[in-house]
This record gives sequence, structure tokens and C-alpha cells, in this order.
Amino acid sequence: MQKIVDVLVAIGKVCKGAAAKVIALVATMAMIGAVAGVSATAVAQDLTSGDDASVQTDASAVAQAGDAAAQDDQSATTDEATTGEAAADDTTVADDKAAGDTTAQQSDTAQGEASNKEAAAETLALKPEAQAADDTEDLGAPTHRKYIKYNNDGTYWLSLDVTGASRASTEEKHQPVDVVLVMDSSGSMASCTDTRQDHQGNYYCAAYASPSRWDIATSAATTLAQELLTSENAALPEAEQVKMSVVDFDTASTIKRFGQSSWTTSAQDVVDSFGTMDATYANGGGTNWEAALSNANSLSSNRAGTKKYIIFVSDGTPTFRNSSMGTSCPNRRDEECGSYSSNGVYGNGQNDNNGKNYDAAVNVANNRSGATLYAVSTGSEANVKMEQFAKEIQPAGTFFDGTDADKLAAAFDSIVEEINKNSTYQDVLIRDTLSGYAVSTDAQGGTGYVTSASARDQDGTDVSKTDPAATKMHVDYNQTSKQLSLSFDAGTKLSPDVTYTVSILLKPSDDAYQYFIEHSGQYPNTGDQGTDAEGNDTSSGKPGFFSNAENQANVYYKVVTNVNGQETVGEQQSSAYDRPVIQVKVPSLTLTKGVDNANAGKYGADASNWKLSALKNGGAYGINPTNPSGEAVADGAVSKKSVVKTLLAPGTYTLSEAADSASGYQYFGGYTEGDWSCVDANGNTVKVTKKIDGTQTVNLAQGTDVTCTVVNTAKPGSIAWQKVAANDTNKTLKDSEWKLTSTDVAGFADMTVVDDGNNDAAASQPGSLKVTGLKWGEYTLEETKAPAGYQPSNKTYTVTVLPAGDATADAEFTVDAVEGGKITNKLVAVSSLPLTGGTTGRDWLIYGGGMGLAALLAGAGYTIWRKRQLV
Repeated sequence: MQKIVDVLVAIGKVCKGAAAKVIALVATMAMIGAVAGVSATAVAQDLTSGDDASVQTDASAVAQAGDAAAQDDQSATTDEATTGEAAADDTTVADDKAAGDTTAQQSDTAQGEASNKEAAAETLALKPEAQAADDTEDLGAPTHRKYIKYNNDGTYWLSLDVTGASRASTEEKHQPVDVVLVMDSSGSMASCTDTRQDHQGNYYCAAYASPSRWDIATSAATTLAQELLTSENAALPEAEQVKMSVVDFDTASTIKRFGQSSWTTSAQDVVDSFGTMDATYANGGGTNWEAALSNANSLSSNRAGTKKYIIFVSDGTPTFRNSSMGTSCPNRRDEECGSYSSNGVYGNGQNDNNGKNYDAAVNVANNRSGATLYAVSTGSEANVKMEQFAKEIQPAGTFFDGTDADKLAAAFDSIVEEINKNSTYQDVLIRDTLSGYAVSTDAQGGTGYVTSASARDQDGTDVSKTDPAATKMHVDYNQTSKQLSLSFDAGTKLSPDVTYTVSILLKPSDDAYQYFIEHSGQYPNTGDQGTDAEGNDTSSGKPGFFSNAENQANVYYKVVTNVNGQETVGEQQSSAYDRPVIQVKVPSLTLTKGVDNANAGKYGADASNWKLSALKNGGAYGINPTNPSGEAVADGAVSKKSVVKTLLAPGTYTLSEAADSASGYQYFGGYTEGDWSCVDANGNTVKVTKKIDGTQTVNLAQGTDVTCTVVNTAKPGSIAWQKVAANDTNKTLKDSEWKLTSTDVAGFADMTVVDDGNNDAAASQPGSLKVTGLKWGEYTLEETKAPAGYQPSNKTYTVTVLPAGDATADAEFTVDAVEGGKITNKLVAVSSLPLTGGTTGRDWLIYGGGMGLAALLAGAGYTIWRKRQLV
């Protein structure tokens, strides 16, 4: 074989111009067959030894092609590169016939390459041909948000929403769609797709029986265009049409024009554009992914709401790029600058050993503004790189193996289905269970609940009464389970771009306040970002309590997909909501006991002899009965002690006081029942409500500092007694006089008590006496004048003025001067009347009898005289 080469070289040196090109063709044929393992580079080196510039140029092209395709059997380290690059050489100048003529001379290396390709194809066949997401996954979870708004009164509006969406195009919604078809027209696309084996086991291309890659690609693309660009589509308003654009690329890239536009709704326009592309071996173009994708990125039909798809078809790895990627050209010594002067591109046209061509393509693909990209490989040697490319770009694309007619047709069918697909959300359910730190409340801050629901379109217009889904939504709140839900009738689909919101009014629970109090003002959680309502600033990144229980706030949904009128409903899926937080503004309550002992004196009680309480929730929460303590504080005649200030949850508390019998004090009955009064830290009155049954309550608002005081006043005492006859205790005797003294009660002045007169509070009740307004203590009572005809009692009565144990509603308490309350006097005996000096009882009897007789005689005489006058 070396001799043949030598002859060819010699001929090449003699021949000029076209002859040299022929030699180049022959050398290429020898390179394809890898005859005797001779390197095409060696041929090229000999050819370039001539002086003719044209010969040198052609020879260099041969050398580039040969280096990419030929491989030395002894160079094991280049097996992988040969397998991936040789058959895909974009600068191959031999046509199918020439390749067929040389297949008999294929070397063992070529056979190995074919075997490797078959093995690679078998491996790829085990993978899904399309690495696309499942049909129901492309729509993803619906946009949903949970957020909170503080009402500046201790309550919050908690809202959860979900927004309908549609991934629609040619079906039903007619979302405008731009489809950019990017077609590789490099020389390798002319390669055959069917190889045969000769009787020696060597592979050759059966050109007469095998369509080229280009034929298969354009056939599949024709079907794709016809399925997308239908007459029905063309009849739609422009804002709802599918439009296509075509990008052609090899070493460089061009955008095909359809009259004055780069867009068309005619499938025939797309088909005709294929005829303007040169995908022959003679073209000899390389593969410039970056240029192709850059043109694809630049295309837009400039219609609002358009969904863009890029269908990127290629059979080889990139061999050129537009970006320098650190390479400085022109530089004759740098192989990447060979085509810079003529085409303004970087790369050697053979391979991408340094990865710069690939990286440049990735960079451009990452700037495609969210367009969906499908990478379709039409050459098995490109499968690995194109699949890698689809996965690596951001956002990721979808790879399809289109290395034969069936696979490519299936790939394009999948793409058409994706573009024609209409997906939306159905059977949506929002469910949120409040945490232990949050409870529902009503407009008055009570224990009820308030919920609301709304639906608004993307402009913020309320469509609650007109949107089909909104008219079928239902709000439910279970106070027992604390679960809030927003549901829709079965089968209801959310309208695209309509946001459905459910809200509930809540406040921190008593547990939240108690946690905050017990943990010295520290919160356990931090709000997720984006959980504040517009204008609110209490949740995102702020400390607080999560409003919902862990993993208990979710939106449940199904994705229903409609392709050509056939609906498929996916399985129920769910997505969690972010978690806002709420805070507490802890109020404080101080309970104070005041005792006015002006009447009790030394017998008075101490404020600590009572227990005070402030309770709510049926007595389950608050300040349990507690004795006031600390130093007494004098407030005039009132002595006060307090229960230490207590941090509590807001709410309505029942204020109570109770005598503490365990204190040993025994005169509670002598004190009035006090009414509670409350003030805030500024001295402003806080309303206390007294119910019919006497219960007193106060509403403790969040963040307030309240002091509630109850004062008990010692009642004055009274002494009561009756003056009765000893022989008839039911007969009261009037006109007695008494003296009341005390050595026990400080400052008490002796008092004279006159029946129905001075200091007798029982006026108009002769014989009944009562002294009121007495301070507590021991008194002495003496009779200083007995009723007429009765002997003085001649006794001194010690009276203790102290209350009994049981309290009464009376303004004072009364004690009897003696047991039974009656002091007796005896009649004066006749024998004891005085004999001399003065009138005795006997005298009064004689006088009385005589006067009585005289009166009778006088009466009788008058009667006789009167009768005579009448006669």
C-alpha cells in the first residue's frame, strides 16, 4: 500500500489544479478504507512538499479529514475518539458510491469501529428514546402561596392561595406557539443509514438501498410541519397560531426567509426550505452548534404570551463555534484558526477535543429565555454528547434518539404531541391544620371563627361570581380538628391565571403565650421567606410561631392532559406551602387586695388573708387563687398588697376573691364585698363588667399592663337591746337611760344613750335601743335610769362588738348587749315604798283611790242634774 501512496504522491507532484483534487479524492478513499493502516497525514505531508499553492490547500484538507477518520492500529488510546469521530467527520468528501467502492479494503480497525457503533446503538436502545418528563409532570405543581397579615389588634388574616395554569397551544386555549426547527446540513448528514457486510465480514454502505440521514430528517420534519401547520391553525387569529421558523447550519448558520418574514404558518414553506439547503458531501461543512442556537434564540414572532420551542436536529458533535473561548486568531500555528479568516469561526472542523465548541453551545442554550429545547440526534455517534447537552443546559432540555427513520418519526411525534398538549389542574384541594400556637377567632376576638374565599384574575379583578371554578369552590373549617380547607366540586378545572384564595382570622393560642412566657420571651420558629401579605412585615425571616402544624399545609391536585380531545387525568399529587409565623404581645395583670380597717382597728384583717384569682376558659387558664404578699402599701385608710404581676394570654378573665380560712382569721363576715376596679399603666380605666349573678370580668387586651384592685371595708358594729319587765319579757319598758364606755377601743368617748333620744338608733320604738357606728372591740353598758315603777338593773354589761364568721350584705353587723337581747327590770314592791319624806307608793294608792271615788260621785250628780233640766 505504501507503494501505491508513493505513486499517488508522485502523480500529485507532477499534476496541478484539478489533478491534485482527484488525488485528494483518491487519498480520501484510501483513508476511509484505512488501507494497510497508512495514515492520511503521511499522504498529505508528501503532497504539500510541492510548490503549488492550490495543491497545498487541497492536500491540507485531505490531511484534516484523514486525521479525523484514520487510526493507527497500534494507538489504543485513540479508540474512543475514532469510534466517536471517524464516521461523523463533517469534512468527508467521499460520496456513498466512493465509500461503497472502498469497503472491500476496510481494515480490522474499521470493522472494530462498526462493531463499537452497533454495541453503542444497542445500549442506547435500552434507554427511553425520549428523556422527557412524564406527560403530567411538565405543568409541575400549581403556583401556590401562604401568607399572613397582622391586624394590629392581636389577630391575623391567614391566607392560602392557588393559581390555575394551562400548558396549552393548538388545543382549546390556542396559546400562540413559536417553533424553531434547527436543521444540521453538514456533509455528514449525507451519510447512509444502512450498512451491509460483504462475504469477508466487512461493512459497506448500501447506497442504492439506504436513504441518507438528511432524507430521513427532512421526511420526519415534513410530517412535523404538516401536523403543526394545519389549515385550521392558519385560520386562527394570529395571536393564537402556531408559527414555524427554520434555521440551517453547518460551519455557519442562516435563518430561512419566507417572503418578508422568518415565520410561516404554511407547512409547504417549511418543506420548500429544505431544498435550499446543501447537505451533500461536496458541501464539506462542519458542525457549529453555537451559531445555530444563537440564531434560534434570536427568533421571536413578538406575540404576547407565546410559548417557544426549539427543535435542534444534528448528527454530530460540534466542530466549530463563533465565540473565541480564549482562542486568539488569526494564528497559523493554532489549528482552531484554520477557518477563522474565511468563515470567522473557531475550531478545527474535525473534533472538539478541548470541549470549547460544546461549552460555547451550552452558553448560548442557557440564554434561550426559557424556550423548551428538544435535542434530536440523527447519528448514533452524537447520541452521548447530545443527551449530555440536553441534561446540562439550564433549564434542561429533552433528548430524543432519532438515529433511524422509526426513531426519528417517533421523536417528532412526541414533540408534536407535547406542543399540541393542553394540561391544567383539576380536583384541587387546599388543606391547612392550625398549629397548637394558633386558634381561630371571631371579629370580637372571641372563640368563634371567620373565613372567606375569593377568586381574582391576573389583573386583580374579583371573578368569584363569574369564574366557572370559583362558583364551585367551598370553604370549611372544623374547630375541633382546627383544619381549614378550600375544595371544588369533583372534576372542576382551575381557570388559567385565576388565583383562588381561602382566608381565616386567627390569633395566638394560650399555649403560644405560655411558651413565650416560660421561655423568657424567645420564639421557637422563623417564618419562611415570602410569607408576608403585601405591606406586612411580621413573618418573612422573623421569629415567631408557625401558624400551621408541621407538614399540615398542602395543596393537592391532579394534572389533566388533553391531547387531540383525549383527556388523561393523572394521579393526585401534593405540594407543601411555606410556613408563616405569628407573634404574641403578652399582656400583664396585677391583682391587688385592699383592706380598709378603720372600723376594725386592731381586730382588722390583713390583705394576705384573702386569695385573689383571674381565670378564663372555665378556670383552666389564668391566675389561680393566690394570697397577696409583700409589703403593705397604705392608700389613705386602705392597706394594699398584691399578687405578683403575671404575664398572661389576652382574653376575658373572671376576677374573684375568697377568704382564706387557712389563714386563721375569723372575722371575714365583718367586711363588705368589694367591687373590682382596673386601670392600665397610664391610669386609664379598664372596664370591668359585673353580671347579674355578681360575677365580675375584665378583658385583658394584648400588650397591655393592667392592675385590678378589690377593696374590702370593715363594717361598723352595732349594739342592740330591749328593756323589758321581768315579770313579762314581751312587755317593753320605755324611758330608760344608759351609759356606754370602752377601754378597749382606742379613742372611744363615753356615750349616754337615752331611749328614743340621744344615741338611740332605734327611735320610735320605745323600750328598744340600738347604738350604731361602733368600732370593733369590747364595750361596757350600764343602766343609769330605770323605767318608771321599775327598779334599775344595777348591772354592768360587757359587750364584745366583733362580727360573726358569715358575711352578710348588711352595711353593718349587730351584736346583742346580752344573750337573747333583753335586759329586764322588776317592778318596785309597795312594802318598799318610803315611810317618811316624800310620797310613797302607798300614798299614791290612797290618793288614787280617793280621787277615783270623787270622780264617780261627780259623774253621778251630773247625770241627775241633766235629767231634771230636760223635764
